[in-house]
Amino acid sequence: MLLVIGGLAPLAAQTVDEGDAVASEERLVLGVLAHRGDDVARSRWTPFVEYLSEQVEGAYFELEPVDNDALQAAVAEDRFDLVLTNSGSYVMLEQQHGISRIATMQPRQVGRDEDRFGAVVIARADREDLVELGDLSGQRLSAVHPDAFGGWWMTWRELKAAGVDIETDLASLVFTGFPVSRGLDWVLRGEVDAATFRTGILEDLAARGDPRVEQVRVVGERAFPSFAYRASTRLYPEWPLAMRGDLDAGLAHAILLATLSLEEGHPASRAAGIGGWAAPRSYEDVHGLMYELGVGLYAPQPFDILAWLRANLVWLVSALAAVALLALLYVSRVHARVRRSGRNLERSMEAIPDAVITLDARGGISYVNTAARELAGLTRDQVLGCSLDQLLDLRELGTSRPLLPDDARGDRLEQTLGERSDARLVRRDGHELIVRIARTALDPVAGSSVRTLLVLTDVSEERRLVDRLVHEASHDGLTGLLNRRAFERELEMAMHAVRDNRAVASLLLVDLDYFKEVNDLHGHRVGDELLRQVAHVLRQLTRGHDAVARIGGDEFAIIARDTNAEYGRILGHRICAALADRPLQVEARDVTIGASVGVVELGPDVPGVDEAFVAADRACYQAKDQGRGQVGLARKADIHPITGS
Repeated sequence: MLLVIGGLAPLAAQTVDEGDAVASEERLVLGVLAHRGDDVARSRWTPFVEYLSEQVEGAYFELEPVDNDALQAAVAEDRFDLVLTNSGSYVMLEQQHGISRIATMQPRQVGRDEDRFGAVVIARADREDLVELGDLSGQRLSAVHPDAFGGWWMTWRELKAAGVDIETDLASLVFTGFPVSRGLDWVLRGEVDAATFRTGILEDLAARGDPRVEQVRVVGERAFPSFAYRASTRLYPEWPLAMRGDLDAGLAHAILLATLSLEEGHPASRAAGIGGWAAPRSYEDVHGLMYELGVGLYAPQPFDILAWLRANLVWLVSALAAVALLALLYVSRVHARVRRSGRNLERSMEAIPDAVITLDARGGISYVNTAARELAGLTRDQVLGCSLDQLLDLRELGTSRPLLPDDARGDRLEQTLGERSDARLVRRDGHELIVRIARTALDPVAGSSVRTLLVLTDVSEERRLVDRLVHEASHDGLTGLLNRRAFERELEMAMHAVRDNRAVASLLLVDLDYFKEVNDLHGHRVGDELLRQVAHVLRQLTRGHDAVARIGGDEFAIIARDTNAEYGRILGHRICAALADRPLQVEARDVTIGASVGVVELGPDVPGVDEAFVAADRACYQAKDQGRGQVGLARKADIHPITGS
């Protein structure tokens, strides 16, 4: 597709070969772990690749499904720019090849999206002797695959924690393979006593009306807040979307925004069976599982020392002879090298752009490099012997409280800073920076009093970039108000507070009247400026703790906190009056519009976010039917549960 900006080009210039247009864009490859075959992977993820190609300017994306072995080799050869794989495979690729996650998938199951999952252990409903995981000792257990993260490793870890040795305490352990529900059949036929597979499977089968779900019970069941599925293990993050470490920063930014902005109802989300993408979760607990079990990244590698010695005997003898010769030369020159090393180390510290500070056992400063002195605005003689709080004005993030107490020495300093912390640094000229402080405890060395090394890195630009990305992903680019996705999260939190009897709130749906006529008469540029002015009016009429969003073309929504339906109706009349009483000035034109408002109080009668929107929308249509410029109040008849997926 060719986009011409700034006027009409001659016809000949407008005719561009499609192959040339594609060649002008950067080709990016998304490698997807195809654990259920290439055809399934292409069916699920081709719409997502096409979505990225539409959203990311200057790039087009291709999909390449691979199995686990081919994925490892392809990432090692830098064939993939983006990688979508399971949590266990990701941490291995991250450690070995430096890929980094940018988002965590939210699979859509049983009407919910969730970016965590675990494993569930089931037994027949009549097996009342199987209650806790420890009861599986002496029993027959089935799992999906010996290398399955959710289909075996999660449960293995919990069995180990419950004191069950899988090699000696289980009567047998068998692996059923795919489909996952095969383990359910084995349990019901009595071929095994219990089976394990990932969470969500039981709920998915129940939603399809599968009668087998009623014939089993969950062993070692755990409950997690806001997690909808039955589980027997702790929870781990879902599949991450990761990128190469050297991917262009502009492209990475565009991909991140497009991914986080993907709506649940988009065809790409429906094809993939997901509810969207969330900010990347921490995968440290996946590392912990592998390390504890000695699998995956931490699986022991056998080493045959005798075979190695036989294959390298000549090289080894030669190396030993060379080492002996070098050792003789080294001993003769060791003192000169030590002196040179000391001078080189000091020069290196002075050249480092980060601030380097060393402290003695009492917490006094023993060394600062040039970057640290510039941060402090002091000379070398002025800083030696000072304490850290005397040298730098460090304050806690988000407050003006000092980061370090006056007596922060030794152990107190270690407790305050930890190994890594972020803080505000107020320089003597009043300029503020965000710094990351890395603390390292040093082993005692004879003749040296140095005990602690501090490295301060300016991360102000990094923090500003993260804040900007988060803001862009959650706000409407035209008006600066919340977008629909962020507003729905605010609405869900407000409804939770109402259900817990901690607050009262109302939802207002504002639909502009005659906006289409403005666009048709004056053009979209005037229409866009009019939307910005409407957003400004809504901010003026609401309070700071209310949530205001643009949720559609000319639709706005407000969460009026601490407001019941009657006061919500009053606010709605104020909005109608403010938009209809006088024309809005747009590009030296008087533009007259109006608004219709639907109001619903968020009480126990409103079961969820979708029901709240439907009730407010119906109330808004009632207001329009009354002649527009009116406020409609939702009736109980307008509020009822929404069924179906």
